[in-house]
Amino acid sequence: MARNDNRFMTGIASARTALACNGGPPVRDPARPWPRWPAPSQEAERNLLHVLHGDRWTLTAPLGRAESFERRFARMFARYTGTRHCVPVDHGSSALVIALESLGLRPADRVLVPALTWTASASAALRAGLVPVLVDVDPVTGCVGPDDLDLDVDARAVVAVHWSCAMADIPAIADVADRHGMVVVEDCAQAHGAEWQGRRAGSMGRIGCFSMQQGKVLTCGEGGAVVTDDDALAPRLEELRADSRRHRSDSGRPGEQELVETGSIMGVNFCLGEFQAAVLCAQLEILDRQHEVRARNFAVLAALVDEIPGVRLLRPAPAQTRMSIYEVPFVFDRLPEGMTNADIARALTAELHTSFYITDTPLHVTPLLRPWTKSTLAPLADQFVALHRDRTFPNASRFYEHSVVTHHSTLLGSEPDMADIAAAVAKVAALVQD
Repeated sequence: MARNDNRFMTGIASARTALACNGGPPVRDPARPWPRWPAPSQEAERNLLHVLHGDRWTLTAPLGRAESFERRFARMFARYTGTRHCVPVDHGSSALVIALESLGLRPADRVLVPALTWTASASAALRAGLVPVLVDVDPVTGCVGPDDLDLDVDARAVVAVHWSCAMADIPAIADVADRHGMVVVEDCAQAHGAEWQGRRAGSMGRIGCFSMQQGKVLTCGEGGAVVTDDDALAPRLEELRADSRRHRSDSGRPGEQELVETGSIMGVNFCLGEFQAAVLCAQLEILDRQHEVRARNFAVLAALVDEIPGVRLLRPAPAQTRMSIYEVPFVFDRLPEGMTNADIARALTAELHTSFYITDTPLHVTPLLRPWTKSTLAPLADQFVALHRDRTFPNASRFYEHSVVTHHSTLLGSEPDMADIAAAVAKVAALVQD
């Protein structure tokens, strides 16, 4: 799209008019809809009806006449991520819990977790009997990097989170981790299909963890998965998510149980249901086409935002060869006194009639990570509090205070939609610069 697109230039010209949140005219006509989310594929309904009228609604039921959708999705997603094994689970949080439990760490071992992420990245460590130790993030990508790892706390693992639309440098992190006896767990909840130098997210650490919650680019409402190339960890992961049961080694016959009671390690029931697995099988088939639309629109939007003073679009590192855009972060490096990024988010929402918001509260200040409120976590909570008494996280704090994000579904629209976004950002940014 040419940079003198009429919508964009009109937005620039009217940048100093009253904001819509203050009663001025909005950039976008409220009658123009944005792409809906979730966006079900045509196959999803067919798959759901197959489960509904079939003889199996759950993995823990007896074998049916056909392969379960859970097994089908596990095979499809392992192939998609370029890994040998996939263990589907009920939530992304469950994926992180069993990933950490599978490593066989000692009670109260320490796990490095970036401060800029959702609380589950850290609370999973506590649920696994471990102590999360928060570290800062790279000031450019918002992801933890090799220089951010705290090597003084004797951590045994690092949860490396791919954040928003950027990937953590897993090869460089793994190089440091290996030399200091740490295992790398990739948190890929926001990175389905992203690639680093041609390698898929989830395939570079010892284990990769995914969420398929409703907002994610691959969703079934609530779901998750763990992937790994480690042949020894895969059966442990199966037991940890299915009450100490694994998939049988033979194909079995209808009426027999698919899971056998192997019991080498005690687990709980984190199994993914057949309805959710059926949706994932259908949605995975269209995921790459959606990625292509988002990537094309991101490029258009990035070119337009480059022309706007005082704001920048977060960009992945050059080594990231494919994006998976969960959120689109706009960074306002300078904010005038009395204005916050929450104010900017409200202004952009009013201009465009789709949600702009601030990113998740960093873990060192969020009210969601308070292990001392659970009596069973008291020994771990005491360590957690002591370890974080004097820690600061300036890069995570700056992203939280200066970024405004919008959901990936806005990038499933058209080039004129991108022009609207850029025009609204220009309008608000002009006032910020005054």
